Amino acid sequence: MYSIRTETFIDAPPGVVWGVLADFASYPAWNPLMVEARGELRVGARLAFKVRLPGMGGRAQALKATLVAMEPGRGLEWAGGVPGVLLGRHSLWLSPDGAGTRLVHGEDFTGVAVWLVRWKLATFRPGYEEMNRALAERVRGVASSAA
Repeated sequence: MYSIRTETFIDAPPGVVWGVLADFASYPAWNPLMVEARGELRVGARLAFKVRLPGMGGRAQALKATLVAMEPGRGLEWAGGVPGVLLGRHSLWLSPDGAGTRLVHGEDFTGVAVWLVRWKLATFRPGYEEMNRALAERVRGVASSAA
């Protein structure tokens, strides 16, 4: 298994952060990692993403996944790939932290191919961190326009 874990503080309550995360249609406007996201927020639903990872020459890669966990206002997880070969389980979880929100964003990769592509998986972290920063910025914009 190979895991990526990032964590950041967002200066808004979890409900506001959730509103941005759950709005897949707005991802192209703010999300530098997941430049497109489609699907229903329902466990078992099929999701489609276009992902732009660092080191991929700026190309967006199409990925399909299944929503495997979802708690409104708290977070979501989806899994995609080939079980036993290379499977990713991506997660975004929110928890209250004072007047704001603690975001834990990451992915666990499993399967026999992990040891072959571990070096490439390690290059994904900056993309996750960039998405965290962009999410915080988007939430700031949403919160200030609602005030």
